[in-house]
Amino acid sequence: MRGFWETHHAEAIRFTRRRGEALQLALPLEPPTKKTRAGTRRKASDLLDEAFETDALVQYARQRTRWPKPRAAIALDIEVFGASSNGPRIDSICKWLLDELAGRVYTDDRQVKLLFARTWRPQSVSSVDLVTFWGDAAPPLPDATGERSAMTYVTAQPRANVLADLRAASQLDERWDPFDDDDSGRYADPLHASFHRDHLVDHRALFDQNDERDAGEHRLLGHQIDYTDQVQQQRLVDLIFSSLFTRLPVDGHNLWGRVRDWLAYSPYIFHLGVLPERGGSRAFQLNLQQLLATRRDQFPGLFPMRSTSGISMILFEDPDTGKDLDNLVRTVLPDVLTVLRPPRTDLPGWIAEEADPASGSVDIPFLEVAALPSQGTDMPAGSVIFGLSSGHRHQSWWECIAEHLERTLDPDRL
Repeated sequence: MRGFWETHHAEAIRFTRRRGEALQLALPLEPPTKKTRAGTRRKASDLLDEAFETDALVQYARQRTRWPKPRAAIALDIEVFGASSNGPRIDSICKWLLDELAGRVYTDDRQVKLLFARTWRPQSVSSVDLVTFWGDAAPPLPDATGERSAMTYVTAQPRANVLADLRAASQLDERWDPFDDDDSGRYADPLHASFHRDHLVDHRALFDQNDERDAGEHRLLGHQIDYTDQVQQQRLVDLIFSSLFTRLPVDGHNLWGRVRDWLAYSPYIFHLGVLPERGGSRAFQLNLQQLLATRRDQFPGLFPMRSTSGISMILFEDPDTGKDLDNLVRTVLPDVLTVLRPPRTDLPGWIAEEADPASGSVDIPFLEVAALPSQGTDMPAGSVIFGLSSGHRHQSWWECIAEHLERTLDPDRL
C-alpha cells in the first residue's frame, strides 16, 4: 500500500508549493534596447525597481522562498505585448531585460538555463486587405479605439522546480502530447496533412503553368504546397525539441540514443558545432552562414519560408562553465533572418497579392533556449543545435508540461 506522499494528492500539494515560489512580474512597458534613448532606459529601470518593491505577487513569492537566487539555475518565461506593429526584435528586448534582472532575480544572468521569450505585435488590417480576401462579402472594418498599451510579463522560477514538474509528469498515467492543445489546424494529423497535400498537387495539375490564364492559379497552388510542407517540417522540429526540452533533463540515458539520429533527418534542424573560444568568432560566423545557405539551396521548396517560425535552441554545456543565453541567440539570429528569411506573418499562398517571402518583412515571434548538460550525450561541451519551430506556439515546452500537470492533478478530476 502506498503512503500518502506517493499519491497524486500529495503531488498536487507539491506542485502548488512550487508554483507559489515562482516570481511573477507585470510591467506596463515594452523593454527598451541599447539603441533606446538613455532617459527612456532610466525610466524603464525605475519602473522595474518600483515593481519589485510594490508588486503583490513579487512580495508573495519572496515570502515563500528567497529572491534573488545567489547561485541557483533559473528558468525565465517572458511575454511582451508591444504597443505598435514595429518594435525591437525579441533578442534585443531580452538583452536589456536579462541585464536588469541581475541583482533582482539572480546574481549573474549566466544562471539563466531555460529561457522562453515571446513578443505579440498588433496586426493592422486595411479595408484593401479585406476586399482582396473576401471580395464583395468583405465585412466592415471596425474603427480602432485608442492606443494599445504595452505590457511585459516575466515569470522566474528555480530550474529545480521545473525539473520536479518534468519528473512528476513523466510518472503520470495520462501522458503529455505536445500537440494535444493545438487547435489552430496547422498541426493536423500527418495522415490528413498528406491527403491535403495530394489534393493540392492534383488540383494544380489541372492548370497549365505556361498558359497565361492558368499561370496565376498554378503558382498560388505551388505556394500552398510549399506552405503545407513547411508546416509539417515544423511539426517534426517541435516533436523532437519538445522531447529534448522536457525528457532529456530527467531521462537522458534512455532518450538520447533514440533522438540523436532524428536530428540529422530534418531540414529545419541545424547542428552548429562547438561555440568558438576567444578569437574564433569570425570563423564560426562564416561557417554558420555557409551552413544556412547550403541548407536553403538544398531545399528550395522549404526556403525562403512562408510559415512564421520561432527559434528553439539547445546548448550542451559543461556544468562548471556557463554562457549568456541571450548572447548566444544574438550570435545566431541575424544570419537566420538574413539567409532563411522567416516571415513576420504567415504567407500560405491563398491570395495573389501576398507578399513575396524573398523580399517581405522577416522576424521571429519567440525564442526558446535551454542549457543542458553534455554528460550522457555524445555532444561535446559547447555544442549548439537549433530548430525552426512553429511560430504559433504561445508558451515554453516546460510551461506546457506544468499546465498538463495542473490539469491532471486537479482535485476535481482525482
